[in-house]
Amino acid sequence: MSNLMRALVGGAASLGVMGTGVGLYAAQAPEHAASQVVVDDGAEILHEPTLREGIDGLRFHEPTDVAVFTHRGGAAALTDDRALNDAVLAHARESRTEWLSGDEQKWADDLYIFAVDPEGRLVGTYFGENRAVDEEAQMAIQDATKDDLGAGRWTEGAIVGVEEAADRMNAPFMRTTGGITVATVGSLAVLGGAGTWLGVGLHRARRSRAARAEGDERMANVVRDYETTELHARLIPEGSRYGGLMLRRYDEYQQGFRELTDLGNEARSIPERHYNRADSLERLTAYRDKARELDRLDDVIADTAALLNRDQAWPLAWQRQESPVREDLGRVGPMLDSDEMEDVRGRPEAQELREFASRALTRLDQLRGDLESRAVSPDDALDELRQMRDELSGCLDKLAGAVTEGLDAMSERKLMEHAMSRERGLRRHEPTILSTTNPMWTWYTVAAFTNGHSRGTSEVEQARAPSSGGSSSGYSGGGSFSGSGSSSRF
Repeated sequence: MSNLMRALVGGAASLGVMGTGVGLYAAQAPEHAASQVVVDDGAEILHEPTLREGIDGLRFHEPTDVAVFTHRGGAAALTDDRALNDAVLAHARESRTEWLSGDEQKWADDLYIFAVDPEGRLVGTYFGENRAVDEEAQMAIQDATKDDLGAGRWTEGAIVGVEEAADRMNAPFMRTTGGITVATVGSLAVLGGAGTWLGVGLHRARRSRAARAEGDERMANVVRDYETTELHARLIPEGSRYGGLMLRRYDEYQQGFRELTDLGNEARSIPERHYNRADSLERLTAYRDKARELDRLDDVIADTAALLNRDQAWPLAWQRQESPVREDLGRVGPMLDSDEMEDVRGRPEAQELREFASRALTRLDQLRGDLESRAVSPDDALDELRQMRDELSGCLDKLAGAVTEGLDAMSERKLMEHAMSRERGLRRHEPTILSTTNPMWTWYTVAAFTNGHSRGTSEVEQARAPSSGGSSSGYSGGGSFSGSGSSSRF
C-alpha cells in the first residue's frame, strides 16, 4: 500500500472524530533539502561522505543551513555541563562567524547546528531564531541520538540528530505535539495507530529510495569493472600466501556478482509505491549491501594484483595498505599528550606504547624502500603490517588494563572495563588486502581506545556524582549571547 493510501485509510478510520487530521499531517510533510551542509569534525570521529549522503536525503519544513561540529572537550567537559555550548560558541566566533547573527548575540537565521563531544559525552543542538524549538523538543532530538552515540556510531548519531531536528523545526501545527493532541481528542487510539502507520511508511520509503539509489550507483561501478577485475584476478600469483587467499575471495566475488544481478532485477521490479513496506526495505537494503561489498572488493583485488606483481601501480596499492596503520600509529603521540590522558601518560604501559609507535613508524618508512629495492617480498611486507597492527593492539590492551586497575573501587573498575571492552570489540572493516583475506581478524585502534576511555571516565564520574540527566542551556563565557540551544549527556 502506498503512503498516499496509508494516509487515506488512516484518515477514513478516524474520520468521525478527527476530520482531516491525518491527511493534513501527511500533506504538511517536510519538502526542502538542506540549503548547505558544513562539517567541522574537530574530533575526527565522522565519516563525512556517509554523513553528507545521509543529510542529502533529509527534508526540512523550511530551507535550512546545517552545520555538524565535533570537539574533544577533555577531562574538563566531564564535569562542566555547559562545556559543549561554550565550545560551539567559541568555534563560531573564531572560525565560523557566519553562524552568528548580525549583532553576534544569537545564532544566525536559517541555521541548525548539531554538535558532539565524544570525550565529555555531550550532544548539543543549536538553532537560529527562526528555526528555534522549545526545550522539550531539543531534549527529544538529543535523546534520539544517544543509542548511536553511546555505542560510538558517531556518523549515524549525527544523521539521526539532523533528521529529528528537520521533523520539528518550523513544523506546521498539525505536525506538532499540540496539533496531534487536538486532532486526537476523542479518538486517541485510532489516530495513534493511523499516525504511526503513516509515519513508519514515510520513513521506510525514504530509506528504501536511498538504498535503491546507492545500490544502483555501486552496481554500475561493479558492472563497469567486472572484466577488469577478472583480468586482475588472473594476474594474481597463486603461489603467494596472500594471492592464494585473495583468489578464494575472487571466487566469492563471482558468486556475489550473480547474486547482485538477481538482487538488482528484484530491486527494479519493486514499484516505488511499495517502498513503504518492510519487505521492500529489506530487499532493497540487501541489494545495496551486496553492491557495496563487491564495489569495495574489486578495488582490493586490483591492489593485490598490482602489489604482488610489482607492476607500475604498486606504490599506490602499497600506500593504501599501509596508510591505515600509519595513521593509527601517528595518533598515539597526540592521544597520550592530550589533557584527558594526563593520568595515563606517566604509566610504563604508556611509555611502551609511545616507543613502539615511534619504532613502527620508522620501520614503515624503511619497508617502502625495501619493497622498492626488492629486499623484502610483498607477502613479507604484508606480514609485517599485520604484526604491527597486532603489536599495537597488544600495547593498547596493556594500557587499557592499567587504566582499569588504577581505579580504587571495584564498581568503577567494572564500569571502565566494560566501556573499553565494548569499544575494543566493535568490528572494523577496511578495504585492504589484510582485512579482506582475513575477514575474522580483529585489531584495536587508537580511536577505539580513546572513545572507550572517554566513555568509561564519563560513566565513572557520573557514578560518583549523578546528574539530573536533563539538558543544559546557556553559555558560561558568552557575555550577553542568548542563542537558542542546549546540550545533554549520553
